[in-house]
Amino acid sequence: MLKITLLTSAVLLLSSCTSTVEELYQKVSPRSALITEEENVAVNQESIIAVDSSSFQSQEFKGSHTRTAAQNNAARMIVAQLKNSGTKFVLNFSYDGSEIDEAATQEVIKHANFMRDNPTLDLRLEGHADERGTREYNLALGENRALAVKEILGLYDLSSRVKVVSFGEENPVVQLHDESAWQQNRRVEFIYQ
Repeated sequence: MLKITLLTSAVLLLSSCTSTVEELYQKVSPRSALITEEENVAVNQESIIAVDSSSFQSQEFKGSHTRTAAQNNAARMIVAQLKNSGTKFVLNFSYDGSEIDEAATQEVIKHANFMRDNPTLDLRLEGHADERGTREYNLALGENRALAVKEILGLYDLSSRVKVVSFGEENPVVQLHDESAWQQNRRVEFIYQ
């Protein structure tokens, strides 16, 4: 008897949910029925413009901040100045390691000062590993490398603007299978957004 009661309740509940998508849309957005043809065309044109303009933004600068094209260009120029100053945007690591040596620490400090001077920019740290080891191990190693860099940036109260991503062995810089290639693939990249 209990099973029949539960089954009947379920059927009644489901049958009350037979509204069409259009009916639900009208309940949620009653103004949509009042949109004039001119407004509809304007909305569609704005949507097309928004989609078209977003395709011109570099992925490098799609961050949590909404920026205009002029602001994106200014951000690109500021980052280019940092690159031209000799600051490294790639830190390499030893085999199976995530320790940051003194020279790499100095590079991270340059990025910390840059971020402090440019509070609208966020940073994505991409961790990488060479192909040796399992996929899971290399993902964890890439993440640990990026987290080691983020830890230093956290000393400057910047960790809230830093995102860590690990690619493990998936995006090698060099495809060769020798020590020089592996050394180049063990890295963290700085990507400003």
